[in-house]
Amino acid sequence: MKKSFLITLSALIICAFSAVLFASCDKETDSTVQVVVIDEETNQPFQGVNVKISKDNSEVSYEGVTDANGHVKATFKAPAIFDVKATYETGMTDPSTGERFYREGKNSVRLEDGQTVECRVVVLKEMLRHY
Repeated sequence: MKKSFLITLSALIICAFSAVLFASCDKETDSTVQVVVIDEETNQPFQGVNVKISKDNSEVSYEGVTDANGHVKATFKAPAIFDVKATYETGMTDPSTGERFYREGKNSVRLEDGQTVECRVVVLKEMLRHY
């Protein structure tokens, strides 16, 4: 009887340990960034801006366009530090060269396991040229 009790107790301990071990493998690891793009001229959310979220020397990246609230949301599988670049094509061109004008803003964001982080990017009013 004592032997049977010890075997049952050992089996329960092994099952409990296994459940804890496997449950820890299912932890939330996705990291989400909510990018908010603001127009420097109006200080309002900026719709229709191309946003690229990328990591140096990595193929991990996301590209999207801001919605009416100036938001783009992306989820990544691992924590990292990402560069965020927002580019707005103005639709204007230099008639003498054909170069297109655009405006941009940059920031960086650090993502941690299981967290959602907001990153604010201000698109500057200064126009630049595509060469």
